[in-house]
Amino acid sequence: MTTVVGHVSDPITITLVGGGNSTHCLAPLISSAGSSYTLQILTRKPSLWSPELEVINQDLNWMNCSSIKCRPRIITDKPEMVIPGSDIIWFAGVPIHHNPALLEMIKPHLNPNRHVFIGSICCYGGFEWVVRRTLGPGNYSCFGTNLIPWCCGTKEYGKTGVIFGAKRLLRVVTSEGKDRLRLKEKLYPVLRQPLTDTNFLASTLWPNNSSLHPPILYGLFKDWDGKTSFDKSSLPTFIYAEMCKSSAKAVCEMDVELVRIVEGLREEFPEDPFLKHDFSMKSCVLENYEDQVLDKSTTASCVSSNLAFAQHKIPYTDLGSGKCVPTLKHKFFETDLPFGLVTFKDIANMLKVETPLIDAMILWNQRLIGKEFVQGEVGKIVIEGADVGECVVPSRYGLELKDILS
Repeated sequence: MTTVVGHVSDPITITLVGGGNSTHCLAPLISSAGSSYTLQILTRKPSLWSPELEVINQDLNWMNCSSIKCRPRIITDKPEMVIPGSDIIWFAGVPIHHNPALLEMIKPHLNPNRHVFIGSICCYGGFEWVVRRTLGPGNYSCFGTNLIPWCCGTKEYGKTGVIFGAKRLLRVVTSEGKDRLRLKEKLYPVLRQPLTDTNFLASTLWPNNSSLHPPILYGLFKDWDGKTSFDKSSLPTFIYAEMCKSSAKAVCEMDVELVRIVEGLREEFPEDPFLKHDFSMKSCVLENYEDQVLDKSTTASCVSSNLAFAQHKIPYTDLGSGKCVPTLKHKFFETDLPFGLVTFKDIANMLKVETPLIDAMILWNQRLIGKEFVQGEVGKIVIEGADVGECVVPSRYGLELKDILS
């Protein structure tokens, strides 16, 4: 592991693109990283943002500071005001299925004479494939963190974010995992976590949202018709902390299938160091949150007893009279399928690895949101649905198995 520390003296202008949870938390960390850092925010709703932002930190074992405030140089919805002068453009606080549209938005404003890092706060879903497919060649480098640096939330939109728990190790994703331009040195004063390297393929397969949200929700709602309401009192509130037995079973089955895909990739790329890591869910949760996990005995208990996960909720739509339905227009249903499960399935197909649970979850999820990303049945999935263009499918990007390592 490479832990990076140091002082950054050259001026760095960072533009955060998006206005969700991670922007509220990352912005004050950038501004307080030192005088070399200038913060800008590009968001659809700048009028709803306060000139002063605050992040409340509840994880004092990570950083012995309960609050940081900042005043960004500019908060705007005009990319021409911030993109040309940026050194780092960091997508944060937006579901990753918006990445293609965001890249199209910034593309006309990139300065061809200025090298820029273009990254994502949570770098799964084939981020580099998407960037290069959308932007084409240019004076930029792709990067990301393989997981969001913290479990976090928004206390007051446009004003206050909250960090529930920070990861104890963070992998910075660069092409081939080599960090040739020493980006980690620029990010360490901001993130304040041990930083090490990984590549984009390993990051795409690393246990993340797509490994947790779909199996947990499938365990709860696999027999739901998408319309019938539930009694609120019969449903769990917290997606991780109240994980039921059927959800726990699905999480463990998903874990087995994902590890099986990685094992297939190891055989194809035996020299790649990043595929040699332990990709099991239990190992990854403990690596990031060991001192915050109350019960380390099983995969399911590591998820459900993780204090950093404890406050995340399942989204429901209130129908009144004590009735509700799961909210389908949410990243849990709209992002983890096209930028996660379908991507996993395409790589599994390349490797000829069977994934019966992933198949079942894809068919179930696409039915609920009215999309057709795949056709067929469990064990005979073909990624040729009418809406497949919305997914990250490396084989449809012209990539063969030998090309996907990056």
